[in-house]
Amino acid sequence: MGVEDVKRVGVVGAGTMGHGIAQVFAQAGYPVALMSRRETTLRQALEGVKLNLMRFAEHKLVQEEEIEAILSRIESSVNLEKAMSDVDFVVEAVPEDMEAKKEVFQSLDSICPEHAILASNTSGLSITKIGSATRRPEKVVGTHFWNPPHIMPLVEVVKGASTSDETFQTTFELMERAGKVPAKVLKDIPGFIGNRIQHAMWREVFSLLDKEVATAEDIDKVVKLTFGARLPIIGPLETADLNGVDLTLKVQSYLLKYIDRSTEPAEILKKMVEKGNFGIKTGKGFYTWTKEKSEKAIARRDDKLIKLLKPYLRKQQKVHRSNSP
Repeated sequence: MGVEDVKRVGVVGAGTMGHGIAQVFAQAGYPVALMSRRETTLRQALEGVKLNLMRFAEHKLVQEEEIEAILSRIESSVNLEKAMSDVDFVVEAVPEDMEAKKEVFQSLDSICPEHAILASNTSGLSITKIGSATRRPEKVVGTHFWNPPHIMPLVEVVKGASTSDETFQTTFELMERAGKVPAKVLKDIPGFIGNRIQHAMWREVFSLLDKEVATAEDIDKVVKLTFGARLPIIGPLETADLNGVDLTLKVQSYLLKYIDRSTEPAEILKKMVEKGNFGIKTGKGFYTWTKEKSEKAIARRDDKLIKLLKPYLRKQQKVHRSNSP
């Protein structure tokens, strides 16, 4: 199946990631079937998409008169069979649990047309194992969108051991048609690319915090105002070249022996979870959160990301308008 054969897209799961992914395809002109087990989740999802689009309108990335047309392309349902029986491409966006994902894929395999591609938005679980729950592992692929998915440009397209070249290429091209910047992950390894790098940094961050080298506020400050500020402009390998590969070797020769090498989650994380401190979900994590503070933090994050990524989002919007009916 080629990318031109994708006429209708399905999204299973309407939470933080699912409703944003549905928005991406709806903006690109695709009819979208959005499925969740709860009507309340679906209502919240559609309200979330509308709020996202209104924020885009404030930044002149969509026109206000386009919002209702985009929303009308999203058809919500609590019935998996009804929602997914005629899709050509479906993205699963349920919580990160292998057995839960396998169960969804087994159901999709029996419901979706034979030609349909089944994609998982997992952030690091094995695409090969997920595909093993189906009779079409060659049509199972990873599409790891980053949060918030309607803003972040990149999607990791992950090839499982059984994923066919045709499925891999069609998915890559579909992400481009949806206005995203796809990156090919050629080997199905835990965490793919982005999360391996992110969690390697977090391991050291948690270690520094646990050793009381600095406060959470100062660690975040150092990251945001040094290499973090530079990363959107120049990647780590480009930076190594500009700094000098020889200098990078010298620094690593003495520094790596002091960096945390634990293969287990940090003790500070375990203790926080034991106490029920999950972050904004419970009001306390590394910081203390109120409902108002968390809403402001998310709005601030999204506004700054939109401003930073505006060149990508403008390009994405051009793609959307050229695809829209």
